[in-house]
Amino acid sequence: MNLKPKHVIMTSAFASALFMLPMTGKAAEWKIGMSHPQVKELQQLLKAKGFFTYPTATGYFGTITEKAVKDFQASVHLPATGIVDDRTYEKLKSSVASVNQTKSQASRPLQIGSTGDAVKVLQQNLKKLGYFTYPQITGYYGTITADAVKKFQKASRLAVTGVADSQTVQAIQNALNRQTASPSNETALRIGSKGPEVSKLQQNLKQLGYFTYPQITDYYGTITSDAVRRFQQQSGLKATGVADSTTLAKIREAVDQKTKTSSSTRKTTIYLTIGSTGQQVEQVQAKLKQLGHFTYPTITGYFGQVTAEAVKKFQQSSKLKVTGVVDNETYERLMGQAPAAKLDVMELVADAAELLGKPYVWGGQTPEVGFDCSGFIVYLFKKQGLSLPRTVAMMWNTGTAIATPSVGDVVFFQTDGPGASHVGIYIGNNQFIHSGSSTGVTISQLNSSYWKVRYLGAKRYY
Repeated sequence: MNLKPKHVIMTSAFASALFMLPMTGKAAEWKIGMSHPQVKELQQLLKAKGFFTYPTATGYFGTITEKAVKDFQASVHLPATGIVDDRTYEKLKSSVASVNQTKSQASRPLQIGSTGDAVKVLQQNLKKLGYFTYPQITGYYGTITADAVKKFQKASRLAVTGVADSQTVQAIQNALNRQTASPSNETALRIGSKGPEVSKLQQNLKQLGYFTYPQITDYYGTITSDAVRRFQQQSGLKATGVADSTTLAKIREAVDQKTKTSSSTRKTTIYLTIGSTGQQVEQVQAKLKQLGHFTYPTITGYFGQVTAEAVKKFQQSSKLKVTGVVDNETYERLMGQAPAAKLDVMELVADAAELLGKPYVWGGQTPEVGFDCSGFIVYLFKKQGLSLPRTVAMMWNTGTAIATPSVGDVVFFQTDGPGASHVGIYIGNNQFIHSGSSTGVTISQLNSSYWKVRYLGAKRYY
């Protein structure tokens, strides 16, 4: 492909423009028709951001370069002139440096003394997996974080160093992906599994005397694995610590047998009441919120008067004894209920608007840390009681395809290689809200020159 224009008239003014190109890394006014080594640098910067798609940087400012400049200017809210002035050039250099710094930080091992967003993300992910038990996300890698990493490494059969190297970070992400992929649909439960099936397993093992942890957590960690292993040993099964279909059937059989022998004096187990705290309270509140009974804005993990009233409403609607206490029967009925109402799209958009300006952080999915594009979506839908896959690619493979998006639908874009790689929430008027790598949480135009050509489609998840 010949990038030179068909007719080039070398006037004295044009020749002067070529010789006046700066040699100090600044842009005087680079535009179509110019040729210079620093145009090549410009093209390389645009390629790093995904705007310059020609295979090689040529050093010639042609129509392809002009379009790449316009697309970049539109993405950072500069006038899309296609001419590179000082402001455009500085913005391009700073955004590329920011991306490179983020990637570098993401690949650097984390250890005692490390600080920053990467540590916050690590702590957040380890908390989800049940290893980081400190009440706050601190962003400081101290002995508590190192101990949490060691526990995860031991459970995952990695070298127990307490240092979060790339292998450990990837293993943590894999465990989160398995957790997001609804292990409830799999027959075998193992370390990393999460959900009602794990809670039921723990209840059964507690009834049989193997699970001795004070609370039912719904997370399959080392304590649950050890309980399963002890049951398997006592039952003549292979002691793997994995609750496969054979083990689960044996456990149910043992529970049924014990229930029959004590059916005459069955006691009701009280799970939660006013003053209770922890992950199980969060689970109950989330389920009550799905059903429209728990109306407090956030999931708190504390069982107070508001939660007790929500429990009473559920018990009344389910024709149970109205006590406000989550006993065995209330818990089982609550966990088996499907949501009563669809997602409230206006509340979803309102929640998203409150996060405008939050920074882009690779792997981030909380307001305290910041968000990457998919973490932003997962967080907002979780507030509505809906669980979405963690990655853009997995989101794209689920949901219902929509020809024309409506408010609350998720819109997808191809920005980095083939397939969906960026995502946002449609808010009407050809606008969507998203967490961009160079902007943080912001609102963009769906029909802008940059986003329009990268738009893949929309999906609905409610």
